[in-house]
Amino acid sequence: MKKLLLLIILFSLITDFSFTQVTFDSVWVRTNDNGLAPAWFTDGSEVAIGNPSFAACERGIVYSAYSGHVYVSSRHSEDTDGDQVIDTPQPHVYVLDPKTGVAPAFGVSQLLTQGITSANENYGGGYPLNNVTTTVDGSIFACNMTLASGPPIIVDDYELIKAFRVYRWDWEQGEPAMIIDYDEGGYRLGDKFTVTGDWTTEAYIYAVPGENTKILRWKVTAGVVDAEPTFITMQDIASAGTSPTVAPVPGKSDWIYVSGKGFMPTLFHTDGTNLTQVAITAGNMPSSLIAGRIIEFGGKQYMGMFSGDQSAFVFEISKHGENVTDADIIGFTPTFGTKYDNAYGEGAIEFGVIDDSLQIFICAPTNGIACYEIRGLDIIASIKREFTDEYNVSVYPNPATDFARVSFTLPQDATGPVSVKLYDLSGKFIAIIADKAVPGKQEISINTSQLPSGTYIYQLVYGNKVNKGKLIVK
Repeated sequence: MKKLLLLIILFSLITDFSFTQVTFDSVWVRTNDNGLAPAWFTDGSEVAIGNPSFAACERGIVYSAYSGHVYVSSRHSEDTDGDQVIDTPQPHVYVLDPKTGVAPAFGVSQLLTQGITSANENYGGGYPLNNVTTTVDGSIFACNMTLASGPPIIVDDYELIKAFRVYRWDWEQGEPAMIIDYDEGGYRLGDKFTVTGDWTTEAYIYAVPGENTKILRWKVTAGVVDAEPTFITMQDIASAGTSPTVAPVPGKSDWIYVSGKGFMPTLFHTDGTNLTQVAITAGNMPSSLIAGRIIEFGGKQYMGMFSGDQSAFVFEISKHGENVTDADIIGFTPTFGTKYDNAYGEGAIEFGVIDDSLQIFICAPTNGIACYEIRGLDIIASIKREFTDEYNVSVYPNPATDFARVSFTLPQDATGPVSVKLYDLSGKFIAIIADKAVPGKQEISINTSQLPSGTYIYQLVYGNKVNKGKLIVK
């Protein structure tokens, strides 16, 4: 017995028994069920007019590490002319603070959508804006959804747009530019789409037709989009299901995952070669899962998918394909429930790394939006930021009344985002104000007119370095 006890002790010394339970901790949950959904969020009552296309209008959500904001695409309908009749669905992209789920304290609450309305020739057609995404350079993209891509059709002197269209905003204050107007093929496009890379150098735009084996890919070179897409045929499959989604693999420029409703995440080479499919059992991965997205965090890679019960399903995908099994499942976030019918079972998720923690955002059409922090992951390395005073940061006026300017000097090779985060003395986050970094001296303005008098802590964040100081508001 003593020998057995000694062996157990020795084994415990060389073996790590410190299992950490992974949890999904609520950051914010804004649903129609708890009454906290945004005023603009579809509540399901639109179905009463007899057209399900008026329901489940919020189908895209994305977090931009560049701006520090969340974007939600919507095509909800409004009574724009005051005649008590809901008009044609119109495009919207709402801007949210990732820490609160409401409009940012400073800056815009919506992107401009001039040129994508039903009264304009650039009208998205079909479902005007159906999905939204971003790239590392700060660009914001949204696409429409068309049931059959093709030339416009004249119906009762009205031009019905059938093309698949993609729009780009270069910044939150910019106007959208149509970068793709694809009117061929008769494909259902736009349920989901993906843009990867850097718009200013090289990027790719992916769209997969529903119930198909093709991938349409447009290459972007220094901001110029190929006139026609390249067709990639996914080998050894009958169909990628409905609402198919492309998820690029971090660090592997020629690997992509494709997933869809009824189609397990499958790894393809960008030439169409079917490499392998994840081996999670069907019972643990319901067929209602869609919208697979991948993030690299702490040296590992994770995929998240939207579940038909209005939650997110998360699993580690670092080993890839058939090496990914039930043992790699992280779990499901809490479910929203279905106070209202989620027409067509649509939805979206997105990951974000905020203050060194991994968070997942969920958009469940007609039911709500939410953010959860994923805690307890066995990460290989954590993200570190260091405090510095090398950027010559100053704030004026200080004390401030209506506004304050944060002045700083960045290196000559400065690029990417630079932001100012504002906290109160208790550490409560107040707001983030982001801008595009430029070499040399730069300023970021803070609107302090709505802030209560007192002392605040500001952080200038550039790359992995942080300057901090105090701002007094009178």
